[in-house]
Amino acid sequence: MPAKQRLPRSREIAEELRRKIESGELAPGSVLPSERELMENYNISSGTANKVSGLLKSTGLVESQVGRGLFVRRRTQLIRHAHDRYARHWREAGKAPFRSEVEAQGRTPRVEVTGITRIDPPQWIAERLALPAGEQVVRRENTYFVDERAVQIVNTYIPVSIAGDTPLEQAVPGPGGIYAAFEELGHRLTRMLEEVQARMPRTDEAERLNASPGTPVLDVLHISYDQDETPMDVSHFILRGDENVLTYELPTD
Repeated sequence: MPAKQRLPRSREIAEELRRKIESGELAPGSVLPSERELMENYNISSGTANKVSGLLKSTGLVESQVGRGLFVRRRTQLIRHAHDRYARHWREAGKAPFRSEVEAQGRTPRVEVTGITRIDPPQWIAERLALPAGEQVVRRENTYFVDERAVQIVNTYIPVSIAGDTPLEQAVPGPGGIYAAFEELGHRLTRMLEEVQARMPRTDEAERLNASPGTPVLDVLHISYDQDETPMDVSHFILRGDENVLTYELPTD
Protein backbone atom coordinates (compact mmCIF):
# COMPACT_ATOMS: atom_id res chain seq x y z
CA MET A 1 0.00 0.00 0.00
CA PRO A 2 1.58 3.33 -1.06
CA ALA A 3 2.47 5.76 1.73
CA LYS A 4 0.11 8.67 2.19
CA GLN A 5 1.49 11.74 0.45
CA ARG A 6 2.39 14.50 2.88
CA LEU A 7 0.90 17.94 2.42
CA PRO A 8 3.19 20.92 1.80
CA ARG A 9 4.24 22.49 5.10
CA SER A 10 2.29 25.69 4.38
CA ARG A 11 -0.92 23.72 3.90
CA GLU A 12 -0.32 21.65 7.05
CA ILE A 13 -0.04 24.81 9.14
CA ALA A 14 -3.03 26.48 7.45
CA GLU A 15 -5.12 23.34 8.09
CA GLU A 16 -4.07 23.31 11.75
CA LEU A 17 -5.17 26.93 12.17
CA ARG A 18 -8.38 26.30 10.24
CA ARG A 19 -9.30 23.47 12.61
CA LYS A 20 -8.68 25.77 15.58
CA ILE A 21 -11.02 28.37 14.06
CA GLU A 22 -13.77 25.87 13.28
CA SER A 23 -13.53 24.27 16.74
CA GLY A 24 -13.81 27.66 18.44
CA GLU A 25 -10.32 27.48 19.96
CA LEU A 26 -9.64 30.62 17.95
CA ALA A 27 -12.79 32.65 18.60
CA PRO A 28 -14.33 35.23 16.23
CA GLY A 29 -12.32 38.45 16.43
CA SER A 30 -9.15 36.68 17.54
CA VAL A 31 -5.92 37.83 15.98
CA LEU A 32 -3.98 35.15 14.10
CA PRO A 33 -0.21 34.76 14.30
CA SER A 34 1.67 37.26 12.17
CA GLU A 35 3.98 35.98 9.47
CA ARG A 36 6.95 36.69 11.76
CA GLU A 37 5.28 34.68 14.54
CA LEU A 38 4.53 31.85 12.11
CA MET A 39 8.22 31.77 11.16
CA GLU A 40 9.26 31.56 14.81
CA ASN A 41 6.55 29.15 16.00
CA TYR A 42 6.87 26.68 13.13
CA ASN A 43 10.50 27.22 12.09
CA ILE A 44 9.55 28.08 8.53
CA SER A 45 10.77 30.59 5.95
CA SER A 46 9.14 33.93 5.20
CA GLY A 47 7.91 32.54 1.86
CA THR A 48 6.16 29.63 3.57
CA ALA A 49 4.64 31.96 6.18
CA ASN A 50 3.30 34.15 3.37
CA LYS A 51 1.70 31.09 1.75
CA VAL A 52 0.04 30.17 5.07
CA SER A 53 -1.52 33.64 5.25
CA GLY A 54 -2.72 33.35 1.67
CA LEU A 55 -4.26 29.93 2.27
CA LEU A 56 -6.10 31.18 5.36
CA LYS A 57 -7.49 34.15 3.44
CA SER A 58 -8.75 31.80 0.72
CA THR A 59 -10.91 29.91 3.24
CA GLY A 60 -13.10 32.94 3.92
CA LEU A 61 -12.69 32.29 7.65
CA VAL A 62 -10.36 35.23 8.23
CA GLU A 63 -10.19 38.86 7.25
CA SER A 64 -7.25 41.18 6.83
CA GLN A 65 -7.22 44.53 8.61
CA VAL A 66 -4.68 46.93 7.15
CA GLY A 67 -1.84 47.59 9.55
CA ARG A 68 -3.22 45.18 12.15
CA GLY A 69 -2.99 41.69 10.65
CA LEU A 70 -5.33 38.73 10.16
CA PHE A 71 -8.39 38.21 12.34
CA VAL A 72 -10.92 35.40 12.63
CA ARG A 73 -14.02 36.66 10.86
CA ARG A 74 -16.96 37.57 13.07
CA ARG A 75 -20.00 35.73 11.75
CA THR A 76 -23.22 37.68 12.23
CA GLN A 77 -25.28 35.71 9.77
CA LEU A 78 -28.71 36.79 8.65
CA ILE A 79 -31.32 34.05 9.10
CA ARG A 80 -33.57 33.90 6.04
CA HIS A 81 -36.91 32.20 6.79
CA ALA A 82 -38.37 31.19 3.44
CA HIS A 83 -41.74 30.21 4.94
CA ASP A 84 -42.24 33.70 6.42
CA ARG A 85 -40.34 35.98 4.06
CA TYR A 86 -43.21 36.51 1.60
CA ALA A 87 -46.09 36.33 4.11
CA ARG A 88 -48.97 38.69 3.36
CA HIS A 89 -48.95 40.18 6.86
CA TRP A 90 -45.62 41.88 6.09
CA ARG A 91 -47.02 43.46 2.93
CA GLU A 92 -50.11 44.58 4.80
CA ALA A 93 -47.78 46.24 7.32
CA GLY A 94 -46.08 48.06 4.44
CA LYS A 95 -42.81 46.15 4.72
CA ALA A 96 -40.93 44.45 1.89
CA PRO A 97 -39.57 40.91 2.59
CA PHE A 98 -35.93 41.93 3.02
CA ARG A 99 -36.70 44.85 5.31
CA SER A 100 -39.01 42.76 7.49
CA GLU A 101 -36.42 39.95 7.88
CA VAL A 102 -33.54 42.25 8.75
CA GLU A 103 -35.42 44.49 11.17
CA ALA A 104 -36.88 41.44 12.95
CA GLN A 105 -33.28 40.48 13.79
CA GLY A 106 -32.45 43.91 15.21
CA ARG A 107 -30.36 45.00 12.27
CA THR A 108 -30.50 47.83 9.73
CA PRO A 109 -31.45 47.17 6.08
CA ARG A 110 -30.75 49.26 3.00
CA VAL A 111 -31.49 48.61 -0.66
CA GLU A 112 -29.62 50.29 -3.49
CA VAL A 113 -31.47 50.21 -6.83
CA THR A 114 -28.75 50.08 -9.48
CA GLY A 115 -30.93 49.82 -12.57
CA ILE A 116 -34.45 49.39 -13.97
CA THR A 117 -34.57 48.65 -17.70
CA ARG A 118 -36.65 46.89 -20.34
CA ILE A 119 -34.65 44.15 -22.05
CA ASP A 120 -35.05 41.15 -24.32
CA PRO A 121 -34.92 38.28 -21.82
CA PRO A 122 -32.25 35.57 -21.89
CA GLN A 123 -33.66 32.21 -22.94
CA TRP A 124 -33.57 30.78 -19.42
CA ILE A 125 -35.69 33.69 -18.16
CA ALA A 126 -38.16 33.52 -21.05
CA GLU A 127 -38.67 29.80 -20.45
CA ARG A 128 -39.31 30.17 -16.71
CA LEU A 129 -41.74 33.03 -17.28
CA ALA A 130 -43.45 31.14 -20.13
CA LEU A 131 -43.17 34.25 -22.29
CA PRO A 132 -44.46 34.43 -25.87
CA ALA A 133 -41.83 35.09 -28.50
CA GLY A 134 -40.75 38.72 -28.60
CA GLU A 135 -42.07 39.82 -25.19
CA GLN A 136 -39.66 41.92 -23.19
CA VAL A 137 -39.13 41.97 -19.44
CA VAL A 138 -38.47 44.70 -16.91
CA ARG A 139 -35.19 43.96 -15.14
CA ARG A 140 -34.78 45.43 -11.65
CA GLU A 141 -31.17 45.36 -10.39
CA ASN A 142 -30.53 45.79 -6.67
CA THR A 143 -27.80 45.45 -4.07
CA TYR A 144 -28.93 44.75 -0.51
CA PHE A 145 -27.06 45.84 2.62
CA VAL A 146 -27.29 44.87 6.29
CA ASP A 147 -25.61 47.26 8.73
CA GLU A 148 -23.95 48.78 5.63
CA ARG A 149 -22.41 45.44 4.56
CA ALA A 150 -23.43 44.19 1.11
CA VAL A 151 -25.02 40.77 1.59
CA GLN A 152 -26.82 40.03 -1.67
CA ILE A 153 -27.27 41.04 -5.29
CA VAL A 154 -30.69 40.54 -6.87
CA ASN A 155 -31.84 40.83 -10.47
CA THR A 156 -35.62 40.53 -10.83
CA TYR A 157 -37.24 39.91 -14.23
CA ILE A 158 -40.94 40.76 -14.71
CA PRO A 159 -42.93 40.47 -17.97
CA VAL A 160 -43.62 43.88 -19.52
CA SER A 161 -47.23 42.73 -19.87
CA ILE A 162 -47.39 42.89 -16.05
CA ALA A 163 -44.88 45.59 -15.11
CA GLY A 164 -45.01 47.97 -18.07
CA ASP A 165 -45.98 51.55 -17.16
CA THR A 166 -46.73 50.58 -13.55
CA PRO A 167 -45.04 51.29 -10.19
CA LEU A 168 -42.97 48.14 -10.83
CA GLU A 169 -40.87 50.30 -13.16
CA GLN A 170 -40.18 52.77 -10.36
CA ALA A 171 -37.29 52.55 -7.89
CA VAL A 172 -39.76 52.44 -4.99
CA PRO A 173 -42.90 50.64 -6.18
CA GLY A 174 -44.76 51.49 -2.97
CA PRO A 175 -45.23 50.26 0.61
CA GLY A 176 -44.69 46.53 0.95
CA GLY A 177 -42.28 46.20 -1.97
CA ILE A 178 -42.84 44.61 -5.36
CA TYR A 179 -45.19 41.88 -4.13
CA ALA A 180 -47.57 44.44 -2.69
CA ALA A 181 -47.39 46.20 -6.08
CA PHE A 182 -48.19 42.89 -7.80
CA GLU A 183 -51.30 42.53 -5.65
CA GLU A 184 -52.40 46.06 -6.49
CA LEU A 185 -52.23 44.97 -10.13
CA GLY A 186 -54.37 41.87 -9.47
CA HIS A 187 -51.58 39.30 -9.16
CA ARG A 188 -51.76 37.64 -5.75
CA LEU A 189 -48.71 35.61 -4.72
CA THR A 190 -49.82 32.02 -4.09
CA ARG A 191 -46.79 29.81 -4.78
CA MET A 192 -43.01 30.02 -5.08
CA LEU A 193 -40.29 27.80 -6.49
CA GLU A 194 -36.63 28.18 -5.53
CA GLU A 195 -33.55 26.52 -6.99
CA VAL A 196 -30.48 26.80 -4.73
CA GLN A 197 -26.84 25.98 -5.39
CA ALA A 198 -23.51 26.95 -3.85
CA ARG A 199 -20.58 28.13 -5.96
CA MET A 200 -17.63 30.48 -5.98
CA PRO A 201 -18.43 34.06 -7.08
CA ARG A 202 -17.43 35.66 -10.34
CA THR A 203 -14.96 38.52 -10.03
CA ASP A 204 -17.64 41.22 -10.47
CA GLU A 205 -19.88 39.55 -7.87
CA ALA A 206 -17.06 39.35 -5.33
CA GLU A 207 -16.30 43.03 -5.90
CA ARG A 208 -19.94 44.13 -5.48
CA LEU A 209 -20.28 42.04 -2.32
CA ASN A 210 -16.86 43.11 -1.03
CA ALA A 211 -16.14 39.42 -0.42
CA SER A 212 -12.66 38.19 0.43
CA PRO A 213 -11.08 35.38 -1.65
CA GLY A 214 -12.51 31.98 -0.79
CA THR A 215 -15.95 33.28 0.23
CA PRO A 216 -18.61 31.20 -1.55
CA VAL A 217 -22.01 32.47 -2.63
CA LEU A 218 -25.48 30.97 -2.62
CA ASP A 219 -27.04 31.18 -6.08
CA VAL A 220 -30.84 31.23 -5.69
CA LEU A 221 -33.33 31.29 -8.55
CA HIS A 222 -36.77 32.30 -7.28
CA ILE A 223 -39.98 32.06 -9.34
CA SER A 224 -43.30 33.48 -8.10
CA TYR A 225 -46.75 32.39 -9.30
CA ASP A 226 -50.10 34.14 -8.96
CA GLN A 227 -53.59 32.81 -8.32
CA ASP A 228 -53.88 31.72 -11.98
CA GLU A 229 -50.53 29.87 -11.88
CA THR A 230 -49.04 32.59 -14.06
CA PRO A 231 -45.31 33.19 -13.42
CA MET A 232 -45.07 36.78 -12.16
CA ASP A 233 -41.33 37.18 -11.79
CA VAL A 234 -37.98 35.42 -11.77
CA SER A 235 -35.55 36.77 -9.18
CA HIS A 236 -31.90 35.74 -9.34
CA PHE A 237 -30.24 36.13 -5.92
CA ILE A 238 -26.49 36.02 -5.28
CA LEU A 239 -25.99 35.85 -1.49
CA ARG A 240 -22.74 35.88 0.47
CA GLY A 241 -22.41 32.39 1.89
CA ASP A 242 -20.81 33.69 5.10
CA GLU A 243 -23.52 36.28 5.75
CA ASN A 244 -26.72 34.31 5.11
CA VAL A 245 -28.43 31.17 6.39
CA LEU A 246 -31.44 29.91 4.42
CA THR A 247 -34.13 28.03 6.34
CA TYR A 248 -37.11 26.18 4.84
CA GLU A 249 -40.18 24.90 6.66
CA LEU A 250 -41.99 22.46 4.37
CA PRO A 251 -45.33 20.62 4.69
CA THR A 252 -45.09 16.82 4.74
CA ASP A 253 -48.45 16.04 3.11
